[in-house]
Amino acid sequence: MQRLPDIMRTRNRIIAGAFVLVFLAVAARAFQLQVIDREMLVGKSRQITQRTMTLNSLRGDIYDSRLEKLSTSVASGTLSVHGAIMKEPGEIFLKLSQTIDMDYEELARRLEKAPRYAVVKRNLNAEEIERVEGLRIEGVTVEKGYRRVYPNGPLAAHLLGFVGVDGNGLEGLELALNDSLMAPARKITVTSDKRGRVILNSAAEVMQAPRGGSVVLTIDRRIQQIAERALAAAVERNNAKSGMVIAVRPSTGEIVASAVYPSFDPNRYGEADLEARRNQILTDPFEPGSTFKIFTVAAGLEEGIVTPGSEFFCENGLYKVDGDTAIRDTGSYGNLSVSQIIQKSSNIGAAKLGERLGPRKLHNYLLRFNFGEKTGLAYPSGESAGRLRNVREWNTIDASNVAFGQGLSVTALQLVMAAAALGNDGTLMRPMLVSRVVDSGGGVIERREPEMVRQVVSPLTARQVLAMMRMVVLKGGTGTRGDIPQYPVAGKTGTSQKWLSAAGQYSHDRFIASFIGLAPYERPELCLLVVLDEPFPSYYGGVAAAPVFREIMQEALPLLDVPPTEGESPPRWPRPDRPSRGAPGVLLDYASANSVRMPIPTGDWGARGPIPAFAVVRGGGGAAPPPAGGADGAPAGAPRPATPGLMPDLKGLTMRQVMDLLTPSELVLEYRGSGLAVSQDPRPGARTTPGQPARVLFAGR
Repeated sequence: MQRLPDIMRTRNRIIAGAFVLVFLAVAARAFQLQVIDREMLVGKSRQITQRTMTLNSLRGDIYDSRLEKLSTSVASGTLSVHGAIMKEPGEIFLKLSQTIDMDYEELARRLEKAPRYAVVKRNLNAEEIERVEGLRIEGVTVEKGYRRVYPNGPLAAHLLGFVGVDGNGLEGLELALNDSLMAPARKITVTSDKRGRVILNSAAEVMQAPRGGSVVLTIDRRIQQIAERALAAAVERNNAKSGMVIAVRPSTGEIVASAVYPSFDPNRYGEADLEARRNQILTDPFEPGSTFKIFTVAAGLEEGIVTPGSEFFCENGLYKVDGDTAIRDTGSYGNLSVSQIIQKSSNIGAAKLGERLGPRKLHNYLLRFNFGEKTGLAYPSGESAGRLRNVREWNTIDASNVAFGQGLSVTALQLVMAAAALGNDGTLMRPMLVSRVVDSGGGVIERREPEMVRQVVSPLTARQVLAMMRMVVLKGGTGTRGDIPQYPVAGKTGTSQKWLSAAGQYSHDRFIASFIGLAPYERPELCLLVVLDEPFPSYYGGVAAAPVFREIMQEALPLLDVPPTEGESPPRWPRPDRPSRGAPGVLLDYASANSVRMPIPTGDWGARGPIPAFAVVRGGGGAAPPPAGGADGAPAGAPRPATPGLMPDLKGLTMRQVMDLLTPSELVLEYRGSGLAVSQDPRPGARTTPGQPARVLFAGR
């Protein structure tokens, strides 16, 4: 029989062995957990308490040309309620309704529809976020982010577009510039609760997201406001269906204002229908009517087939093309000069000029003015090319109709850019809306520069057309309501019948009224187009649209620091009631009451060689007032007058400066190229005599 001490000893050994085995098992398990399975377990723990979240970038701002915000992003939050874990919902609803200014019953209804989880309110501002978080209510969470805000409401809405709830642009510049405004998304690690809901500590945490670039536009907010206010009043006053206004700088192509009415508020874009949100300036072509005559005349002058004094018999108001199609004028006119055709807006005169040009030449010049093609505006998208049929499809009357703006369609952007070219010495510029893109520190990421498309017509041709457009707004013209005493205007009225597709004919009671003009006349700083769709009862461009032009232009030019003209300067262009009958190169100048004829044999080098042209000059019948500018009568920054009889040094001068300098010399001038003068013949200092040929070569800047 085993003794008791032996039994106790054996039991102790067994117990000790068991402890050792347990210890070894625990140690082994601990080793496995802490060493072998450590990474796996840490990963599982992180999956439970931490998660990776993609943090979208903070959208950059959009500024006007003076760095005033047109579009920006602000802190925002989405309030949600988790009903399954919420205690005492009645009391909580009461606190929430008081905190976020929301109806108590509305809160209750939302939770009843989704008892486990309901989004209560979106777009909480920073103050509301802070107040809700201060309540510290279990089951109430705020997901923080940001929202897009348009501080000026509807201002420039059709250009800016808007942003969706996901922070991406949906229309307009917000869509077109989305890649520039948004930086690449960044991933961050966040803490989550036992239900997997993300816990963010403050709104500032989200606002540390990577910031996209900001965009600076060429739009001037002040002029945009003026344009939108005047347009809205005009549409209402004239009972029009809608209206458009666009203003550009002729020398650079910069779009200063672009307005469409009716408009909408991008802060509440969901309340506006598709029709109200469409940017008609880009997307809606229309028949331009009589505003188009200035381009027909420019083509005729450039081709050398007419002069400003060339006369056309206007059939006393009724002209039948091919003995069938009738073209009518609003007045009964006999013989009209080319200048008077523009002044009186004669359809018959323009049609006959179109016939003389012929389909191919007219079509070619319209293409050069960029009609029938997109202008190349980089942003936003959706631009229409208008409609200009291939010349091979034209019949015998198409050249006549197109010559006075019927049978084709253009966009407002095409029309204003083409007219601006006439105010830029015949140089067509690419329209420009975005000036630069900058980073969050203000550094320039991308800069846009003015871009020349082509030299459409010669500088002298462009000036002749402007002189005729000046006559339009003076006594006897169709656009007298568009002139501004302080800023002399060159303009053109337009009244076009709307084409009824269903009926296959032009309407007799639905019209588009328009007015396009440049000011100041001698050195245009702004080109402005006004279009009213279906005004009633006054539907003429000179009555309905011209006053809108005047209202906007006379307020806009002082904001651009354009000095007003001192008094009313006498006009300098071919006298409408006494057209020149002399040889090519004869121009009428009436600086005084007595008109005089001055032989000015000038030429301009076009695509097909020297082209006879006219120059607008002073002298003869009296002293004309000096142009605005320097104290010596020359424009500020222009070269001083040349010594009579001596050829000046032209190197580095623009075409306009060369013309101003050489016109009094009565030389036969031939220009080649564009840009700045690089060579000349005769050489600087050489003696010259009136009628002597002279050539100037220009090259790009």
